[in-house]
Amino acid sequence: MINTFNPDNATKSASNPLAYGLTMFAAAVAVLGSSIVSVAQGWSVAKSVEGIGRNPEAMKKIRSVMIIGLAIVETGSIYCFIIALLLIFV
Repeated sequence: MINTFNPDNATKSASNPLAYGLTMFAAAVAVLGSSIVSVAQGWSVAKSVEGIGRNPEAMKKIRSVMIIGLAIVETGSIYCFIIALLLIFV
C-alpha cells in the first residue's frame, strides 16, 4: 500500500509524520513568539523602574503608561499561546 497524502487527516493523527512534525514545529515557533514577548515586558518594566528612580515625582504617570503598554504587549503573547494550543490539539 502506498502512503499518500490525505489533507483531511494531515494534522489529526501521526499517520503523516511530515505534517505532524511541521505542526509541532509551528507550535514551537508560536511559543518562541510568546517568550520573546516576555523578554520585552521585562525590559519595559526595567526601563520604567529606571525612570521612576530618576524622577520619583512622575511615578504615577510612568506606572499608568507602563501598565497600559504591558496590557497591549500581553495580548500578543496570549495570541501566540492560543495559536500554539490550536496547532497542538486541533
